[in-house]
Amino acid sequence: MPTAPLPHRIARILAEQELCRPGDTLIVAVSGGADSVALLDLLATAPHLELRLVVAHLNHLLRGRESDEDERFVRTLAERYGLPCLVRRLDVRAFARQRALSLEEAGRQARYAYFEELQRQYGAAAVAVAHHADDQAETLLLRLLRGAGTTGLSAMPPSNGRGIIRPLLALTRDTLRAHLADRCLPFREDASNQDRSFLRNRIRHELLPLLATYNPAIATRLAATADLLGEEAQLLGQITHTAWLQLATAGDGWVALSKAPLQGQTPALRLRLYRHALTAICGDLRRFERAHYLSVDRLLLREQTGNRANLPRGVIAFLTDDRLCLSRRELLTPRHPRALTINGPGCFDLGNGLQVAVEETAPPVSWHQLPPQVCYIDPRQAPFPWQLRPAQPADRIAPLGMTGSQTVRDILVDAKLPRHLRPYLPLLVQQDCPLWLPLLRRSRHALLDAGAGRCIRVTLLGADRLPCA
Repeated sequence: MPTAPLPHRIARILAEQELCRPGDTLIVAVSGGADSVALLDLLATAPHLELRLVVAHLNHLLRGRESDEDERFVRTLAERYGLPCLVRRLDVRAFARQRALSLEEAGRQARYAYFEELQRQYGAAAVAVAHHADDQAETLLLRLLRGAGTTGLSAMPPSNGRGIIRPLLALTRDTLRAHLADRCLPFREDASNQDRSFLRNRIRHELLPLLATYNPAIATRLAATADLLGEEAQLLGQITHTAWLQLATAGDGWVALSKAPLQGQTPALRLRLYRHALTAICGDLRRFERAHYLSVDRLLLREQTGNRANLPRGVIAFLTDDRLCLSRRELLTPRHPRALTINGPGCFDLGNGLQVAVEETAPPVSWHQLPPQVCYIDPRQAPFPWQLRPAQPADRIAPLGMTGSQTVRDILVDAKLPRHLRPYLPLLVQQDCPLWLPLLRRSRHALLDAGAGRCIRVTLLGADRLPCA
């Protein structure tokens, strides 16, 4: 059976992989090179789709006149198809210096930021880019040489789930070049693609041709391997996500994992959870390596509470009694509450991310299982004014349900409250008589009696947002 013409194959790929629907608007990333010109032509001629295409080009300003000629070529190409053409000029070299990135990474970030901006501006269904099977093979080899696990070696997906689609992944570079020749379509050659100081170019021009002497279809086979690894990475991602939901608590800049259940997981899953946690904190895994994940794992397994592992990008891993915590360093700076006088109901800001709400209300229906952030006080026994102030280790409180009194120091130790959280807690007092140490102990002083008709409810707000709380 003869192979279907490429435009028909692309139409089928777009439909079967649900990359877009008929009538959709697509932003088409066009550099002017052979691959992107083929992409534009195939999308423009794919039957039965009637796509609304917008050509997008980023001039990196890296090659002087050649970059400007690339820009003019793309504008002319868009006119040929009767399509709008949007161009941005950006000094990528300066951008790379500002962000401390390689030129390749800076260009990639700048391109995708521009394309995503256009996608929002035009309400486009997706941004189409021209990665193909040879790109898959090159990427797999590149990451293999640099060192990568299953996730790193897995294939670029046809859709990344964030608006980027890759309709050409099933096609080789030679197939696309043959299509351009059949259609007599010109394209631009980027001289930098021949520069073998770039590792990717050495892989393209030296390593892949060498491997092709062992297997002429090496690019296709490597792309298939990347697909298989991608499927396995997806499965591992689902397993990791399930474990994450069971073990993790996260906030702005921190993650806490339940220690005992985490220790029971396989080493591979623990390391994937650390990667997941660091991505949640930092947004990506730049500068993190396997050695860093292993240092976190050693911290967990040695169970040395209070010890820390210093990680890149200002992240610290440490153990509490029951959790492994990862946090930005600045979140662990002690933040004491400021001293306040409370003359009546209201909401009072402690200046350290916490607030206290004081309100008159009816007694609780049940005294059992009151939330630890809530306390009820009899205003007849403890009239205003009250004071909120930092708790001191030597302060003594007469705990509800106990005889005698305890120091705040002993209460904190018994409760096994992590050291970095202890400075946050205020102490509520009335004429130097402690009434409540939030989250930990209520005093038996000013306890409501059975005949109390009204009472004062005090609620600590924001404790759930404390780092690794």
